[in-house]
Amino acid sequence: MQINKISLALCLAGFTVLSAQATTLQISSEQRESIDLTLYNQNLGLVRETRELPPLKTGQSVTLEDVSKQLQVESLLIDNAGKILEQNLNTNLLNQQNLLQHFVGKELKLARLNPVSGKEIISSVKLLSIDGSRALIKRNNSFESIPLNNGWRFIFPNLPSQLLAKPSVSFRSSGTSKAQLTGISYLTSGLSWDMDYVMTLNEAGTQVTLDGLASLTNNTGADFKDAQISLVAGDLNNPGARHATALQEDFSNMVMARGAAAPKSLSGESIGDFHLFSLPRKVDLLNGQVKQVSFLTAEKVPVSRSYDYEFLVYPTLERNQHRVKPNLTLKFLNDQKSHLGMPLPAGKIRTFSPDSKGQLQFMGGSSINHTGEGDEVEVTQGKAFDLSIHRKQIHFSTVFNGFKVGQELRITNSRSTPADLVMTANFPLVWEMESSNIEFEKVLGGSAQWKIKVPAKGEKVLRFHVKMEKR
Repeated sequence: MQINKISLALCLAGFTVLSAQATTLQISSEQRESIDLTLYNQNLGLVRETRELPPLKTGQSVTLEDVSKQLQVESLLIDNAGKILEQNLNTNLLNQQNLLQHFVGKELKLARLNPVSGKEIISSVKLLSIDGSRALIKRNNSFESIPLNNGWRFIFPNLPSQLLAKPSVSFRSSGTSKAQLTGISYLTSGLSWDMDYVMTLNEAGTQVTLDGLASLTNNTGADFKDAQISLVAGDLNNPGARHATALQEDFSNMVMARGAAAPKSLSGESIGDFHLFSLPRKVDLLNGQVKQVSFLTAEKVPVSRSYDYEFLVYPTLERNQHRVKPNLTLKFLNDQKSHLGMPLPAGKIRTFSPDSKGQLQFMGGSSINHTGEGDEVEVTQGKAFDLSIHRKQIHFSTVFNGFKVGQELRITNSRSTPADLVMTANFPLVWEMESSNIEFEKVLGGSAQWKIKVPAKGEKVLRFHVKMEKR
């Protein structure tokens, strides 16, 4: 009898453990106490959040709902929930395709609306396979292929429990003795940010107001409400999902050094060779949303206007004449003297200028790279309208072991102000300048460069002769 009591106790104990394991605790975003997001430029984000969990039994299954469907499971860390025994990412979502796949080989009801009578006909069928937008069914000992639209529809007897409305993370642990805040962190694709700048010229074209907007993108399938968001600027190397945890731990353990920030900008911190900017207040970043937030505003930034034209001098006889327009570029220094002096993340920059009525007109733009303090920013606007270059070959001859080429470039300026033009000549062979009516210098890459000031309503002529040798 004593043995039977012990056996009964063990059975009851076993039943208790199994019941605890069978009971799944659902923890939604409603139990979220805090959330922090770090966004990177390379379609990558770091999610850190805390949720309130009740006491957990040993082996009890816990499901954390409302997580990213692009979560990198190798980077998932669950803290303060007991010793983690197992953890899973569940992304088998409830949709028509997954639902149909679940019922392949099973009996279903098939309904179709008769377009003539207006009545719906319902029949019992067996779903054999799904191929794109068509289904193969068995009905009354015959086989049919039907479209998954055009009035046909399946009626499902139930919803499979393994198909989820939203992605989730589930885990089992050794259990906890009391309710406590549990930390969840992971890396995910689907989060990113980009910079967009608007540069507004004054009437004289000598100064600009620079406004920067950070565009935050969320395509994770999850909503992040009331989130504290930080942005990392820099070309970060992501070694892949298998090593993502190391990246996450680096950011968790790294000591931040406070960096310099320009007036009217987000607060910034240096992280090694990268820069981190924090939004001043919490925001909602919902799935499918692109949110723009103010990043910086700098006024009265001195800007210079330059024109450049680059061409190749061929060692051949050339009878064609070239009529071209130089590129227009606006330049400014990223320093405190220019009312800037902060790391400028890479992004698109668009330029606007007032017309005679004071209305702003779009004047072109381009992209800029990550720009550190003290570096020069160049913004290509397009082709200059009031500057023209007429280039032609004025001499060609063969000499010992090479060629001698002469070029003439006539630059005309119809503007009411002088224009600074940079001319760059590239040579396919080893070269030596024999004569030039305007002083030049050799630049990186072995090219010849002239800096020419073209007077208002006037012109300048550049003539040079160069010897190119075959070696």
